[in-house]
Amino acid sequence: MSLGVYWNGPEIGRLDRQGELTREYAFSYTAHASRPISIALPLDRHSFSATESRAFFEALLPERGARERIAEQLKLAESDSYGLLAALGADCAGALQILEEEQPAASPSVRWLDQAELDALVEQLPRHPLGITAGAERLRLSLAGVQHKAILLRDRDGRFGKPLDGMPSSHLLKPELPGSEYPGLARNEYFCMSLASRCGLATARVELITAAGRPCLAVERFDRLQGEWPPTRLHQEDLCQALGLTPDFKYQKPGWQLPSYASLGRLLNEHSLAPGLDRLAGARAALFNFMIGNADAHAKNISLMHVDGGVRLAPLYDLVCTGAYPDLSSELSLAIGDQLDPEAIAASDWLDLAYDFGLQPAAFERERRRLSERVLAEASSLRQQALAEGWHHECIDATLDVIAVRSPRVL
Repeated sequence: MSLGVYWNGPEIGRLDRQGELTREYAFSYTAHASRPISIALPLDRHSFSATESRAFFEALLPERGARERIAEQLKLAESDSYGLLAALGADCAGALQILEEEQPAASPSVRWLDQAELDALVEQLPRHPLGITAGAERLRLSLAGVQHKAILLRDRDGRFGKPLDGMPSSHLLKPELPGSEYPGLARNEYFCMSLASRCGLATARVELITAAGRPCLAVERFDRLQGEWPPTRLHQEDLCQALGLTPDFKYQKPGWQLPSYASLGRLLNEHSLAPGLDRLAGARAALFNFMIGNADAHAKNISLMHVDGGVRLAPLYDLVCTGAYPDLSSELSLAIGDQLDPEAIAASDWLDLAYDFGLQPAAFERERRRLSERVLAEASSLRQQALAEGWHHECIDATLDVIAVRSPRVL
């Protein structure tokens, strides 16, 4: 048994199941492959072991509770990654499609949703992750992560639809759910993403809309070329995939070298088409996540865009002030220097971060000061905008409190 792996049309590889009684699979390139799908799966090697293959392809699937519920609806074992890839691989993160057919569907389509249908989809997300329902044979899509979200297509008039038969999706829709243990989460992420953009950091485009009577964050996918219709898939991989790590290794542990900001710096230095710009952007992202209290900036929330001849650091995404929710751990996902405890970070750790990204320490110190001042000013201004426009939530005030405490500590 095998699945075809397609990159915007041509088949460039195969996933071969390692026997009828096993859920293991292995990837190999076909003769048509002209560029690697991952830094960790170089083109000069034809085939890869099940362990090497799993690190990349496992990251294309939903995680934890979402994976369990989708597997149940599809009548698959939660551990059956091969079966889930076969069922969901028509629209993955990046440019790849994973299909049982000999080639991608010739006529992808979309089922447009009116407001009542969109509201119903949002209401059902806790029971039907990604908007997948039992019997939806033509709706085949996959996206990693644990947060409730729908994967949709949006046209130039703002209308949402379900992508069918391999149609590329263009947006993620993340609603605030009633009774959530993380109240205001969509507005939290909208605030943090907007703040990053206002501070000059490259971010995915976001919009706050209303569906089912609640705020929803609409996120424009940065791995789609949005100016075309339908959108064109752009290839990307997250830091875990690029390092050959499965998603369960997305958090750095004390003493671990992988994943880490140092490993990101090395990858950018070796593979980026603009290593200096991307290493600085990576360091600024680490700095910004610290200042807003985002303890969930793990290795799957850092991505690389594949472009001709190399990679570029992807725009920022999934920016949230986790510090606004007291029950969540404040421990950093990736260490600054040797510190995972944000309260213990000292000047020497910022010096280490500069070295991890190959930056001149004095220049990075000036950058820390500039970004700290700008974050403070823009956060206050954005809060006033939230109040004036009616989307303010108390989690925004908690975010400003975190910023006020942490900004002086980056100097």
